[in-house]
Amino acid sequence: MDTKDEIRSRLPIEQVVAQYCQLKKKGRNFVALCPFHQDSNPSLLVSPDKGIAYCFACQSGGDIFSFVQKVEGVDFPEAVKILAEKAGVEIKHEKRGPTVSKDERDRLKECLVSASAFYMSSLAKNPKASAYLQSRGVKGDLKALFQVGYAPDSFSETYDQLLKAGYSKSEIVAAGLGVNREIGDGKMYDRFRDRIMFPIRDSQGTIIGFGGRTLGDSDAKYVNSPESLLYHKSSVLFGLYEAKEEIRKTRRVLLVEGYFDCIACHKAGVKNVVAVSGTALTAEHTKILRRYADDVVLCLDQDRAGELAAARAFGLLSQVGMNILSITLPAKDPDELIQKDAMLFKNIVETAPTAYITAVIDKLHERKDLQTPAGKRAISETLFPLLAALNSSVELRSFLEQAASVFSMVQSELFSDFKVWQSKEIATPVHAASSPESEADHGYSRIELAFGVALVYPELAGLLSELITEEGGEHRTLVTALQAGAEAVSALDPLLREKLGVLGLYAEEHFASWSNMLATKEMKKMITLANRDAVKKKQMDVVLALKNARTDGRKDDEATLLVQYQNLLKLGQMTER
Repeated sequence: MDTKDEIRSRLPIEQVVAQYCQLKKKGRNFVALCPFHQDSNPSLLVSPDKGIAYCFACQSGGDIFSFVQKVEGVDFPEAVKILAEKAGVEIKHEKRGPTVSKDERDRLKECLVSASAFYMSSLAKNPKASAYLQSRGVKGDLKALFQVGYAPDSFSETYDQLLKAGYSKSEIVAAGLGVNREIGDGKMYDRFRDRIMFPIRDSQGTIIGFGGRTLGDSDAKYVNSPESLLYHKSSVLFGLYEAKEEIRKTRRVLLVEGYFDCIACHKAGVKNVVAVSGTALTAEHTKILRRYADDVVLCLDQDRAGELAAARAFGLLSQVGMNILSITLPAKDPDELIQKDAMLFKNIVETAPTAYITAVIDKLHERKDLQTPAGKRAISETLFPLLAALNSSVELRSFLEQAASVFSMVQSELFSDFKVWQSKEIATPVHAASSPESEADHGYSRIELAFGVALVYPELAGLLSELITEEGGEHRTLVTALQAGAEAVSALDPLLREKLGVLGLYAEEHFASWSNMLATKEMKKMITLANRDAVKKKQMDVVLALKNARTDGRKDDEATLLVQYQNLLKLGQMTER
């Protein structure tokens, strides 16, 4: 981990911005009055997930370094110094190393295995940690199956143990187990301290990271390993290794939110269960689940946040063609119910799953105002986006008929309302992102907006191959990376990564509520308009070059340019179709 990455790991973007602005929570993000222009309404959007703070009104901000550069009026090296001091990191001149070899990958895996063994031995010696797990029902075979351990309440005990085991400082940092400490004697400090430790495995059972649940008074209840050579949270599902055979056998997977939820399900005899690891469900997660199962049962927290997460999961899972079911629990989460009555939980999982949309219809039916304008608005805002995500017209008609029956509405009226809503969504998408007039508002070109759609809907990235881009240019690089996936994007030049991060933040705010059908339609429109712009620019360049060639008397160049111009005219006609 280099100096900048170490600073980022210690200073979350919201912590940095909060020193200059008053933050207000908005969903998963924060908003604040922008410090870069006269702002009366909160225009600065702060994303902890992306590590970005950006104002689309004045087009200023970026990661912690870009933000401090702008707000302090300093250059990049000075911003690094300011943030290094805040983070307690000593700035060192580092040389880029060679690409990590297979042997180095193996060393990191071995280091994580060694750490897991140490955590398990530490658990056996710590009565407080053992008693806590006992109180959560994690004991015996269950504890052994998931290799649950304990990170000592020490700044260096894990690090010292790994050094004795033969691992270097750089390997311990690269494995995500240690963090550079630039105070005192200059040694490292342990990333995980006084925490119950859950090894995170890939589908083959290899430990690639850890999740740690605090036993102390830390502000962060859970801390996960940082992104690393081995651990990519957007493509890892906790418990998949332990569950995959049962999932394959039943072709059904139960999706829960947390480590304890997942482990508790095994205690109840429900083994086909996985949890997301340190992030919300992603498109990559859904592709993994689709390889193993046909059905997914959503069993998320029974609160408003859980409802929103379920709706988001439904949209993503629909795109890979999974049958999405849901269960309602008489408790806030699976772990709580299982501690009270494990047999009841197992019975609910085995007998009570219903179609997710049916569960949403039943929830809406609890309202007493469905015949009023407010109630009809609730239907359009909650139910219609889910129906629009369906890939089957038979399913769509069936659920509309079901909703009409439950809501005591005339079927034709509900059908008509849905069609009107759908036509408005297609005709006037959020913020008219693809219209030329709106470019001045956000500063993005049509091709960049197409990239933004691909960031929110990665399954549509294949459409980017239709873009007309310069060979070897920045846009061609981005097309290649977005089509290749998250690892290719993470390997981009840091400036390009930041640019994509800001674009992704804008796209999430403006495009994330679209149905897959609408996203496909809008992306194709953006690509068509971007290609028209590209061809027109090429035509203008060739016309200018042609004039210069005629003025200079360069007959051969003039002839070549005439051919190019004729070809561009044909290409322009194709893009107008």
